[in-house]
Amino acid sequence: MVSFIFSLKKFRFCGEGDCPDWVLAEIISTLSNLSIENLEKLSDLVATGICGGTFEESGIKLLTSTLTNEGKTAVACIHFMLINAARYNCTESIFGEEIQQLGLPKEHAAAMCRVLQKHSGCIRQKLIDKAFRINELQSVSNVTSSGETPANCATLELKISQELVEGLPKDTTQIVNLERSQMIALLEELKVCRDIMDKYENKN
Repeated sequence: MVSFIFSLKKFRFCGEGDCPDWVLAEIISTLSNLSIENLEKLSDLVATGICGGTFEESGIKLLTSTLTNEGKTAVACIHFMLINAARYNCTESIFGEEIQQLGLPKEHAAAMCRVLQKHSGCIRQKLIDKAFRINELQSVSNVTSSGETPANCATLELKISQELVEGLPKDTTQIVNLERSQMIALLEELKVCRDIMDKYENKN
């Protein structure tokens, strides 16, 4: 019922969209149960990591010693909240109001707002710097196998750099099966895209 009610709300820090259920659940079950001091320190460590600083795993483990999963879901939730608040240029006051609406106590929300105020400029700059390095396709390999690949299909292995998984960037490998007719159509579309890009490059 709670997730249904919040699915009707739109949040500025989520780009005027819904708050993901897993973030809502983490706010209620985990972040709210941390002490205000530990939440602020943990959020600051996460923000520092986003900005390119050392990701202090030992400090994070110490602050989340009472949590399950070694605090991984709490870190993912804070990462999501700070990244998106900065991405959508959400003010501290609006951010604080919205995360209180999602169930975070007032003083806890104030602690996260202080962290956002401190790091938002740096986070936004990092997002700009990495704009073309998130979900970046690193390589494509043909791994078609006569014993496993469906008929009239080709199996491709896609290696993706910094794919966003639950708000955190990770290097991933995806296996996809494409019909050969789809591959031909895709190849033609990519050729058109290349020609368009070449035209823009030649103008410069």
